[in-house]
Amino acid sequence: MDAEVEHIENDVENDIRTPTVLPNEVENPSITVSGNDEEDVPAEVGSSDQEGNAELPEELPREKDGDIELHGVSSTTRENIEVKVSEVNEQPHTREEAVDSEISSGEDRGPHRPETPQTKTTTPALVVEEASGADPADGDHIGHGDYTRLHQELWDERGRALQRSIRLQATLTEYLRRSAEEAARPEKVQEAEPLQEYETCMSVLTALRRRLDTELDTVPRQAELLRSEAQEQLAKVENEWRALTELKRDVAVAALSRSLGKHGAQEKAAAALAAEQLRQDRLIKARTGLILLRARTDRLEAELREADQRDRDPLRLWFTELQAARLKQKRHVEKQSEESLKLQKKISSDLELLSNVKEKLYWSQAEVQAKRQQLADVEAAVATKRDLLTRTKQARDSLHRDNQRLKEGRGLLGNRVLLQDFEDAVDAVDHLEEQLQNLKSRRAEIVFSGGRSKNPETN
Repeated sequence: MDAEVEHIENDVENDIRTPTVLPNEVENPSITVSGNDEEDVPAEVGSSDQEGNAELPEELPREKDGDIELHGVSSTTRENIEVKVSEVNEQPHTREEAVDSEISSGEDRGPHRPETPQTKTTTPALVVEEASGADPADGDHIGHGDYTRLHQELWDERGRALQRSIRLQATLTEYLRRSAEEAARPEKVQEAEPLQEYETCMSVLTALRRRLDTELDTVPRQAELLRSEAQEQLAKVENEWRALTELKRDVAVAALSRSLGKHGAQEKAAAALAAEQLRQDRLIKARTGLILLRARTDRLEAELREADQRDRDPLRLWFTELQAARLKQKRHVEKQSEESLKLQKKISSDLELLSNVKEKLYWSQAEVQAKRQQLADVEAAVATKRDLLTRTKQARDSLHRDNQRLKEGRGLLGNRVLLQDFEDAVDAVDHLEEQLQNLKSRRAEIVFSGGRSKNPETN
């Protein structure tokens, strides 16, 4: 947040030392303070909503009913300023100010009347109407691209003017407030408290942010509205131009057909209309270039007037530069104090962190020592169990050898495979013997039956 405030103060300081382009839409007469010091004070730029001005801090100057309302300034100084403003307002306007007065005469606006969102949003359209008011027939044929480019250029100029107006209002408020304090109490100059200045800057920054957000929200709608209006006007003009061209062609053909014939009259009318269209296109381009050159001339004249005003008032310039240097030095001191506080807080936090780390290291070492003791106990238990396992393995090997020796001593009973094979062989022999007995009995029966059959044949 401090960085944003510092950025705003740097912008104010750069704007004081460097001239900024100020278009005619925001030019206003100057205000003379204390007889010699003069400063260009633009009229208050109205916010896009009515709540923007209500939220601004009381130190900013506000225009109300044609007068500038300054807070923190004595009544005598305010009366002197009002007298000077009335004297300046009675002076004759320049050529650009007279043009602006003619443009805004329909709105009945005084020299110090605050702008409203309606007047700000219609400024580009008024400039276009001023540029094309001398010759409506020529200005109506400006292309949509030229309208868009002119609108964008005027909108950029308006944004720069708004920023400069806000900065100059803040600078003028500070200047007049300090001048009044010095005049009332020349020996007791008291500086504002840093916290109060910070709150003031933050309130100004908040108001500016809200105003900027509101304007950013309204800009697309305004651009779309202007674009639609330009398209409608362009379509209307093109339709009217085509109707006029057709009417001219019909009249020319009717007038020339008596002497040249219908075909010749049509060709001659087409050639004349083509030449007229070419001249019209050239006139449109020249008119657009004239509008752009006029806007550029207005900007350059505003720069020259501002430069002349600065040259004629070196004391005020020196005072503003001195004030900017003082603010810069004060900001530097505050920044150093904040850095020292940050370093102290960082050192205290680092010390606390170091103590916590030491405590954690102590407990970690104690835990490591306990783990080492547990590891030694576990290693001793493992060694004991390893010896027991070794003795168990030795006993197992001895029993295995004794078992093998006993198996070898048992012979066939010690080998289950051979015993199974022997049993299978015995079963097979028994089965074969049984089959042999069966075969023998069948043979005997056959022999017996064969002997009985031979005896009857012999008889």
